[in-house]
Amino acid sequence: MLFGVARYAPLFDGRAALSIDRTSEALTPRVRAGRRVVLVSIDGLAPRFLAAVPTPALDRLVEEGLRVDGVVTVVPSITMTSHASMLSGLSPEEHDVYFNRYQPWRDLRFPTIFSACLEAKLRCGLFAGKRKFAHFAEVEPGAERYQFGENAAEVLRQALQYVEQRDPDFLFVHLAEVDRTGHAEGWGSDPQMRAITEIDTQLGAFIDALAELPRPLAILVTADHGGTDTTHHQDTPLNREIPWILWGDAAGIDPSSIKTTLDTYSVVRELLNEPRS
Repeated sequence: MLFGVARYAPLFDGRAALSIDRTSEALTPRVRAGRRVVLVSIDGLAPRFLAAVPTPALDRLVEEGLRVDGVVTVVPSITMTSHASMLSGLSPEEHDVYFNRYQPWRDLRFPTIFSACLEAKLRCGLFAGKRKFAHFAEVEPGAERYQFGENAAEVLRQALQYVEQRDPDFLFVHLAEVDRTGHAEGWGSDPQMRAITEIDTQLGAFIDALAELPRPLAILVTADHGGTDTTHHQDTPLNREIPWILWGDAAGIDPSSIKTTLDTYSVVRELLNEPRS
């Protein structure tokens, strides 16, 4: 299978929904999870670079929480394929998402974390920095709110606003700048290192704001892939290794069980299903 640059060009992004709001369709009565769970995917964040730049927010999560080294994403290590596995617990062979751009003729019709939320009557939102993520919300009624943001600051602002307005149980947040800078300037380049630091600052403020709200909180920070040179689709360790950091009200998670991005799905399900610690 070939994965050329042209295959991933955002030819149809202009047809992707910028937002989807199912607030009026919310289930009543609602069941409230014991804790709020936030899954943050920093697109393209290779864990080997975290020690090279100041990342006080992520450092705090590691010091106070749990970091698992050696976690890898799926093959091919591309954004849509990896996130499909991250959100469903399914391998690429099972979910069949091998494309990496918005394709309006495709529907993603496999169960995800959002499907589980709907079944459990939990409230969930999806906020992303790439328009192709609309695929994960278009036919998924469990995603009560989907919103695209032009940059990380906008994505995080919209996500926090949704939390304050709707008090969701699960929140998926995707931040795109590290990946975009990697493709433009290279993985490990000075511009990408600055992008990592900026994302860390913005994410730190977001986490602080969430922590001020009156509800137990668990945050899982990971990525869809790493990268080398200006790409990441080849099956190599530097492309497949991803960060995996869990912080907050998340006692009882066995780090030895975390091997791949598929395990992220299982951990989120466990955190949503189990009473808070």
